[in-house]
Amino acid sequence: MDDKKPYSFINETVKERPLNKKKLFRKTAISVFTAVIFGGVACLTFLLLEPVISNLISPEEIVKVEFPEDNEEIAPEEMLTEENVAYENQLEEQQISQQINQQVNEQLQEGVADGQLALKTYQVIYDQLYQISTEASGSLVVVEGMSQKTDWFQNQVENINETSGVIVAKNELQVYIVADLNGLPDANNYTVTFHDGTIRKASVQGSDPNTGLAVFTVPTSSFEREYWEKLRVMVLGNSNAMNVVGRPVVAVGSPLGQSGSICYGIVTSNQQLVTYADHHYRIMTTDMTGSSKNASGVLINTSGELLGFITKEAGANTSASLITGFGVSDVKNLIEELSNEDTRLYLGIHSVAVTEDIHTELNIPYGMYVTEVDSGSPAMTCGITNGDVIVEIGSTMINSRFDYQTALKSLREDMTVTIKIKRFNGEAYVDIEGEIRPEELR
Repeated sequence: MDDKKPYSFINETVKERPLNKKKLFRKTAISVFTAVIFGGVACLTFLLLEPVISNLISPEEIVKVEFPEDNEEIAPEEMLTEENVAYENQLEEQQISQQINQQVNEQLQEGVADGQLALKTYQVIYDQLYQISTEASGSLVVVEGMSQKTDWFQNQVENINETSGVIVAKNELQVYIVADLNGLPDANNYTVTFHDGTIRKASVQGSDPNTGLAVFTVPTSSFEREYWEKLRVMVLGNSNAMNVVGRPVVAVGSPLGQSGSICYGIVTSNQQLVTYADHHYRIMTTDMTGSSKNASGVLINTSGELLGFITKEAGANTSASLITGFGVSDVKNLIEELSNEDTRLYLGIHSVAVTEDIHTELNIPYGMYVTEVDSGSPAMTCGITNGDVIVEIGSTMINSRFDYQTALKSLREDMTVTIKIKRFNGEAYVDIEGEIRPEELR
């Protein structure tokens, strides 16, 4: 009898496969790396698409600052007639006269002697002007700029300068204030003090290196709703109106260099032109004497409307210490651009408009006569030189400085446009055509 037991698989022991740690680690590393890559791609995709999807679901409206256009003098044929201007003057004078006569009659009824009547009338007139300046003060602010410097002993020294500003707009996001940035040299922190003493931090939204004008903003969220609603925005007037010259005007803010100072006078001119590269601004001059170094603030008419911004740069273009300001009508587009952080373009052309007298006497074609071209500017690259007359930019014919400004506003960054000029060759003006590409103004 065979003692061997029959073979059975039941009695076999299955040995486990030895663990390959290297292979397991490699698979784990690959899984983790793949998960990280997938997560990164998903996160990046979400960040890129979320604003687009959110905008499609609930589009966010971009709030822009826009000022109404002036009602007068866009073109010669649209100018007010002398009869209409006289009629408007008459209505305004009648309103003021009625107020003055009413107060004078009250004085007469109180038994004021004839010798004192002229003095009382004089006082009533200035009471009216003072009332105008008092009402305007609700829109005025003081902008302070703080800068830090290191002295000879390596100590940090704080310098604080101030300038007067004015509220020109407000919306659900910000309050917009225009002031002279040149009055706040080297400042890196700004605060705004409102008419009732309320102080808030501010930032520079945009500034212009030519005029020195800057737009400061204060977040609406930093105010209580009731206070924000009571903030007064000063209405912009028309500094180019035919009936401005010779009319009463009030300088408020810091016309004498001290905050809260006031001056009364009349507008003596609104036609003095200051030329910068690509831009022209008219200066409003007055017969009022103020500070030649620290004057700031605004000029307002008898309706309380803003006519001009008093700045150091505006004062630098006049003699003596007469109070002057950039006419609001000419810088209105500039303020809009700064408020909306629009890209400002640069060609580098200094020019003057060829008037009818210049055209007749010197036989120079109508257009913008080039007086200077900035070195390294797009205009120099294009080949424009002194003495050229610009007659067309893109599709805009240039017959005046208004046409020129219109053409500049139509340009876009990285846009190449055709520019047509007339150049004197020694005998006659010949047509020349080129291409120019504007750059961002810095």
